[in-house]
Amino acid sequence: MHLQTIYTGMLHTNCYLLGDESTGECILFDPGASTQKIRDMIAESGMKVRYIVLTHCHFDHVMAAPFIQEETGAQLLIHAADAPYLTPEYVNRKGYIRETYRTPRVDRLLQEGDTIELGSIRLRVLHTPGHTLGSCVFLCDDLMIAGDTLFRDACGRWDLEGGSQAQMMESLCRLHDLEGDYRVLSGHGDPTTLEKERQNNPYMRMALRSRGEK
Repeated sequence: MHLQTIYTGMLHTNCYLLGDESTGECILFDPGASTQKIRDMIAESGMKVRYIVLTHCHFDHVMAAPFIQEETGAQLLIHAADAPYLTPEYVNRKGYIRETYRTPRVDRLLQEGDTIELGSIRLRVLHTPGHTLGSCVFLCDDLMIAGDTLFRDACGRWDLEGGSQAQMMESLCRLHDLEGDYRVLSGHGDPTTLEKERQNNPYMRMALRSRGEK
């Protein structure tokens, strides 16, 4: 499995390229901005983009998606609850520094328990609302693409439209309870591991307390 990472845009959003070397195809996660930078990463990988997967609908994770989709012919996937928010009216919020944006074509609406397959890559979809209504985490072997649900020592904000503290607490509990350990690639910031977050993340501890654990 081939993995590349760049950060994009004003919020330094992590954009991940996960490739299957046997097919020469890849999955692009959260092309948030900096379209040319993303083009350069794709070219460097030598792979064809088969899928664009959005962990959620916020502008810093989707701005470049329509342009990469048009150039590559990739299918775009997002959870059904966040798909209605991929409009310029929602994405182009006042006060943000923006690139040009238009609504991408949504090819597949994701749901809890779905799988995304590409060669030897098999991603399992976990619906983890809290940051947005349709936020998702994607699991592949020992790898977790966490979007803005889980960060190193933090979690995504729940005070934005579609956010919910109660749902975030439930989602963090769910990630805590997964069997085994995972390398966690978040929407922002440095990589971590699930075990480190179980031990050190104050929001995960708060989530456990919310269900009655010490």
